[in-house]
Amino acid sequence: MGRDIAFDVVIVGAGLVGVSFALILKKKEPDLSILVIESTKLISSDKIAVSDSDIRGIALSSDSKKIMQTAGLWTTLEKSAAPIESIHVSDKGHPGIARLNRSPNDNDPLGYVVESRYLRGTLRKNLSQSDIQIWYSTEIIDASIEKDRVRLFTSNTEKDITAKLLVISDGAYSKTASKLGFCIKSKATGQKAIIANVTLDRKHRGIAYERFTQSGVLAMLPLLTSMGQSKASLVWTRSSECALRLEKATDVSFLDELQAQFGYRNGIFTDVSARASFLITTSFSEEMIRARSVLLGNVAHNLHPVAGQGLNLSLRDAAKLAEAVAFASNANRDFGSVSLLDQYRKDRLHEQQLIATFTGNLQPLFSSKNLILRLGRNLGLFSLDFVPVLREKFLHFGINGRAF
Repeated sequence: MGRDIAFDVVIVGAGLVGVSFALILKKKEPDLSILVIESTKLISSDKIAVSDSDIRGIALSSDSKKIMQTAGLWTTLEKSAAPIESIHVSDKGHPGIARLNRSPNDNDPLGYVVESRYLRGTLRKNLSQSDIQIWYSTEIIDASIEKDRVRLFTSNTEKDITAKLLVISDGAYSKTASKLGFCIKSKATGQKAIIANVTLDRKHRGIAYERFTQSGVLAMLPLLTSMGQSKASLVWTRSSECALRLEKATDVSFLDELQAQFGYRNGIFTDVSARASFLITTSFSEEMIRARSVLLGNVAHNLHPVAGQGLNLSLRDAAKLAEAVAFASNANRDFGSVSLLDQYRKDRLHEQQLIATFTGNLQPLFSSKNLILRLGRNLGLFSLDFVPVLREKFLHFGINGRAF
């Protein structure tokens, strides 16, 4: 079989988080040899941007923008990014609207919205232009941990792949994590998220909306104006049965029901793109790290999409892990050691748990019929609108995922 193929770092999964981590790490420590392994086939970055059916609008926080700037990606991404100037949170059928605006002294927007296909295309293009190796159409057949390395057997070569550190970022249903014995607790919500782009009859003014109803939550994110048309990215959570009905509905029927649930804060909905949906399952790994291996992205924490925190949290994880690995490498320390990875775990655990709890409780709170909870949530919305200190703290948490 010959000698092993050795790398410093192997990343399993070429999704948004895995590729972001690879590029961030390479920027911080150019001398590291990095391999990205992806099970799907190669699609050129240009084709991703044009034909990718994933039209979801992804809200990037101000922290995520800084991370992308550090990785040298923001100059390209900004061309496809719509700024978020304010956030409106409301509860259908009840008083109380929280309006969260950026500080008058802040020149930057609260965040940005980028369509998933453009973000993915930018990441893949930068990956292909780097000296990071990527193997497409490659499955992990077996994986084992040794004292000073992790050993992988793949479908791509008869030789073993070895690395000082294995970063597992191949999604919530990671086969690689299972092969290494990671225990991940999953919870089915019984809901699906319907995604589509909606055309508006007026300018969206950079406002992101989140509207809670007893049957689900609606989020509408401003998209970059194209050909004079104002559009918003829709995420609408409903029961699996209702979601199936809405997917099959005519455009007119779909827009009528959407307008009835959302209201007219964002104008009249005049058109809708092709719709897609995905089952909402949340999960949180009992272990984030093991010897020579670490979980990153949805495999570590798959959050409810209600607050748009999942990718932003994962990017902060990726930035912190890259920082720790680069620092150790520069100091000639073992960046795959349990002690280093455990310190990373401790540094990130509080924020991960806080946001998982926050996003997990929002939908049950706003869909509850309990009178006391309804009063509390609406008073809370009033408080956010009229008490500046509370509003600023909530805004900072909502945008950056941190309470302080």
